[in-house]
Amino acid sequence: MVPTTARLPLEAHTTRPWRIHQIASDFDVLDVWALPTPGGPDDFPRLLATMRALDAVGSSPVVRMLFAARRALGRLFGWDAAGLAGSRFQPLFVTEGEAAFEIANRTVHGVLHLGWVPDGAGAHRGQMAVLVAPNGAWGTRYLAAIAPFRHLIVYPALLRAVERGWREHDAAVTVKQVEPSLAARDLGTLPSVEYADSFVVDVAAPPEWAAERWARTVLEGAPAGLRTALRRGWTALGLTETTGAQTILGWEIRHADPDTVLIGRASRIGMPGELLVTRRPTGMSFSTLVHHRTVLTRALWAVVRPAHVRTVSALLSRAGRAAATESAAREPAEPGPGAGAAQAPDHPV
Repeated sequence: MVPTTARLPLEAHTTRPWRIHQIASDFDVLDVWALPTPGGPDDFPRLLATMRALDAVGSSPVVRMLFAARRALGRLFGWDAAGLAGSRFQPLFVTEGEAAFEIANRTVHGVLHLGWVPDGAGAHRGQMAVLVAPNGAWGTRYLAAIAPFRHLIVYPALLRAVERGWREHDAAVTVKQVEPSLAARDLGTLPSVEYADSFVVDVAAPPEWAAERWARTVLEGAPAGLRTALRRGWTALGLTETTGAQTILGWEIRHADPDTVLIGRASRIGMPGELLVTRRPTGMSFSTLVHHRTVLTRALWAVVRPAHVRTVSALLSRAGRAAATESAAREPAEPGPGAGAAQAPDHPV
């Protein structure tokens, strides 16, 4: 198992089947780092959003001074002259689990590579590699001269900023259980509602996310293994699956408009259920409605209810993070050191 934050051997990058190997085969791998971004298998977009919002150099006066000195030297010696890629990273490509950004000046042609990898303990994390192609003997000497500053000052500041951004992303999503409203009960189509619970997700979501998009993100956006477990659990509770276009993970869409979607399942044992998702100005609400036809189904639900509450809370947290990630990815980057189209600091190499 690799520590959450650690400098890694170069083989941690070179032995993986990255796409970047085909593009930058003549580049040297300068550094490889494990990023302090623990997450699930589908959290790579969240890493990109975190990097995009990064202001690594803004957190340390020493790092700001170093970057300012580098820009001043670049202007003095013409290292960042027009006609090259510029003094900021530009995107090369982005896939589901890998992204690369390049920078070129008169000293070095560099690539910042980001990947999403298993952490050896059942979770995943980000991995960052810096690839370089020095421009002549001067470029080689330049990289050797700045190596102590990279390892002692720039990289530690960058990793702290990444970790802070990752935690702030979690803090931006709030999931809490609330008392179900009478309106939620009234919108259902069950003969009667013997059990109801509601949760609200407070998050800055993309404004066009309608209720159905929220519902699909909660259920269909879950990892494949979790979706399989959910389906098995619902079957064990006697809930029947509906097939066809008007469904969400086997739940029949019974009502849908931009602000509300109601989905339901019939039951073989007399315990049909419905899920009601409502769009809110800051996120969404998610309600579970259950009808009990017999005393036995009441007893069964009493046993599974704690697991239901934990599972719903986890699903909503994941969906909230997905909404926050998409919202952050669309925000224009603020000008200044460490921001911009690069999604990376000006000169990590």
